[in-house]
Amino acid sequence: MPARTHLTFDEQLATEAAFHGWPLELKWSAKAQAMYHGILKQTNGRDIIEEAQDVRDEADNYFVGPPQVTPAIDSIVQSDGHPPRTNRRNV
Repeated sequence: MPARTHLTFDEQLATEAAFHGWPLELKWSAKAQAMYHGILKQTNGRDIIEEAQDVRDEADNYFVGPPQVTPAIDSIVQSDGHPPRTNRRNV
């Protein structure tokens, strides 16, 4: 039997409710209710969606852009403190 790769509609509702800490709906299937209880047990009934949004918003305040990369040749110096000489001719 092939593995299922999607959730049924009531399983989607149950998982969303569990991640938000919302109450259980008795009309959901047994599988959806089991998923709800499993998620709720791990999250201790907290609204982890709201918590995740708060964390993501805080992290965005610290973004300063892509890292600055220094070309390797610019960071190399000889023992006398000067950049290395190259054998290239100026064209």
